[in-house]
Order: sequence, then C-alpha cells, then structure tokens
Amino acid sequence: MFKRSAFISLPRLLLAGALCASAPAFAALSFDLSVATKYAVATHGNNPPPDEVKQYKVVLGERYLSVSSTGESTIYDLATRRRYQIDLATRRYVDYSLFDEAGFRVQELKNRSVMNQALSVAKVDLPAFDPVFDEHNLSVASAPRKLSESNEAGATVLAVDGNPLARIPAGGTSIGAGDAAQFERMMRYRFGGHPLVLARLASEKRVPAGFVMHHKQVGHSQTRTYTVSALRQSAPASYDLKPYKPRAAQDNDLDQLLDKAQANAAPPTAATRQAFETGIAQAFADKRAFDAMLGMSELAFVSGDPMKTPTPEQKVLLNADPQVRAFAAAMRPKGKAEMEAALATLQELRKLTTHKQHMLALFEANWRAKLGDVRGALPLYASVLRANPALAGAYKDMGDALFKSYDIARAWRSWDAGRRMAPGLEQFKAVNQYEQLLLREHPEFF
Repeated sequence: MFKRSAFISLPRLLLAGALCASAPAFAALSFDLSVATKYAVATHGNNPPPDEVKQYKVVLGERYLSVSSTGESTIYDLATRRRYQIDLATRRYVDYSLFDEAGFRVQELKNRSVMNQALSVAKVDLPAFDPVFDEHNLSVASAPRKLSESNEAGATVLAVDGNPLARIPAGGTSIGAGDAAQFERMMRYRFGGHPLVLARLASEKRVPAGFVMHHKQVGHSQTRTYTVSALRQSAPASYDLKPYKPRAAQDNDLDQLLDKAQANAAPPTAATRQAFETGIAQAFADKRAFDAMLGMSELAFVSGDPMKTPTPEQKVLLNADPQVRAFAAAMRPKGKAEMEAALATLQELRKLTTHKQHMLALFEANWRAKLGDVRGALPLYASVLRANPALAGAYKDMGDALFKSYDIARAWRSWDAGRRMAPGLEQFKAVNQYEQLLLREHPEFF
C-alpha cells in the first residue's frame, strides 16, 4: 500500500462480464475493502515483511473520499484540497494539503531516477529502482508507456511495457463515470496503481468484486488481493469532523510550531502593524539603525507588504552604520566560500543586537539550508518562530528547507501557515506557481 511518509486518457473499453444495470453518473459509494498482501524476496533482498491482511471501510462521496482502518481514518477533501489524518483512539486530527501528496510523488520519482543514473555511472552492483514499478507504486508516470492486456482464465491481465501489474476478473457492480473516477482516485491516494492501469480500470465503470495488483520494491515484491464487499450505492453528502479536534502540539519542535500555526495563523492586526511602526521609529530615534533595519525587514515578512523606503534622514543613519553595511555584504555572497563567511558575519552580528536576534538567526538558517545543511538550519528556524510565531517569511523559508529534505508534508504545512498570515508575500509566488503546475500536469489527484 502507498505510504510516505501523468494521467493518460484511454478509450473507454468494456470487459465482458455479468454487470448490473447501468448506474447514474454519480451515486456515491460506500463499501468494505479487504487487502491481503503476500510478500516475496527479490534479487538483493533480505527477509521480506510477513504477509498481512488489512480491512478498510471506504466512502466515495461526490467531492470527498474517506478510507478508515483500525485506529485511523483519512479524509481527502477534493473541494478544499485538504487531507485530514484522524487518530481514532485520541479523536485528534492533523490537517494537511492534498498538494503534498502529488508533490511528494513527483519529487520521489525524480529522486529515484537520479539515484539509478548515479548507480549506472558508478557501475555499482546494488539493486536499482524499476521505473515502471516506481510509477505503479507512486501512481505517477515519468515517461510514455504502453499498456497491453491479455485474457487469463476469464480475467483481464494488464501489463505496462511488458510488466504484468494487475489481474481484473469479470463481474462486479456497474457504476457511473463519476463514481468510477472517485474509485480510481481512492486507489491512487491510498494504495497506488500505475496511471495507465487505473485509467483502464476507471474506463470499465464498475467496481470489481475482487482484483489483484503486483508491486515490486527494492528487496521484495508484493501481490495484493483486493476484495470488495457490502457495497452500497449511497454515501453521506459530506463528512463530519465535529467529533474530532485538531491534534495538540507534539513533542517534536516543528510539529509544535505547525500545530499552533494551524490553529492560530492569521493576518496581522492593525495594532500589530502599529507596534512594529512604533518600534522602528524608536530605534531610529535612539540611533539604533541596525535594529531599525531589522525591524523594517521583520514587518515586511509579517505583513507581506513591500519593505518601506526609509526617509532621507533614516538613509543617512543606515548608510553610516557599520553593522548595517556588514549585514548588507552578508546578504550578497557569491559562491560557497563567501556564503560561509557570511554565516560567520551573521553570527557575530547576532551578538551586537538585543532586539532582533531572531531575524539574524533567520538569515543564518537560510544560508545554512542553501549550503546543504538542512539539519543545522531547521533548529534555527524553530528558534526564530518561537521568538515570533507570526513571521510568515520564516514559514516560507522553513518550508523550502523541509522540501529539500523530502519532508514534503511538513513543507506544505509550513507554506500554508505562512500564506494564511501573509498571502501577498512575494516569496510565496513560487509555491503558488508550483501548485498550479501540479494541477495542470497531475489533475488526476485533484
């Protein structure tokens, strides 16, 4: 089953089988789903996991999906593009973006391709990822593929580029096109399946009583047998989160920050803006030009508004301040050596201000992340956001660092928090554009 941590349209074909009378275009569905997984060792593999059988209750609403098992339930809201992961024992949930699902899989597929290329160049005798099975596991296509089918004992066997991936017997329950699309989307999100295979399955406009998928990972292969029962062509019009509460802040520093931001993130009030303006004016009046400059930068990162142009008198103070000049130089490093020198400068400057140290920590975290030291950057981001939980720009930068480390779900939580605080912040344009790209290139997820 798909765990984390391109749609190709096909002609509508019809398998032979005893199907019920035609169903309406969208009736909504609920059913029980049993998934029995058998594992086998593959080349270079060790002992595979033990075979297992898991039971799920599935609801396919018109604009949402729900998949529940023992102890947990996941709701996919296609209208708001949110995903709710519910812990049924504690009755708590975490709110995620649906974009992190597609974003993770696209990035993971690219990552596996790069690793395969590196292994090939190095001529290392290690197991490589199989592109077709990677696409099957992640439900994302990376290259044009050929779907072929054959008949085996009355069942249709679907293969992609010669790799048998699914076995679908005849029969089942006839459904409308809308329900078929939701069934396909549920499989994609929760269990995987090659886009060509899922599209072929959806074209049937039926829910098979049972079918088989073949998967391969590095080290082992899997055969999953899906059995559908208790199917009803009805479902609640919407889901209900009222019995549950948002998760309380976790022990993990980042989750604490993100959980609190989920509950509290909002644009700054007029009083907050005025407090910043007053502090900046006082810093200039006290001839603390460096603190004033950092305050102006912080206000821009909190509000999303462009940084205000200083008055002629303020410019004189800023240009004459040695700390401001050192900071400006540290913001324009070229190459690794200069970036490392900039880090040292920022650390020294932190010792010289008692008012805005967290802003210097933010810029230091950014340079560390750009140098590849994401592990060193993340605690700095956490310290910055503890000092000012309303610093939208820090959520953007922390999200970028999390994305680089393949912590895609937390990356989107961080970006979402910042956008709720300052949706107009210029830096978020890149995130917005990436989401639009995912919508265009992978509409099957949404």
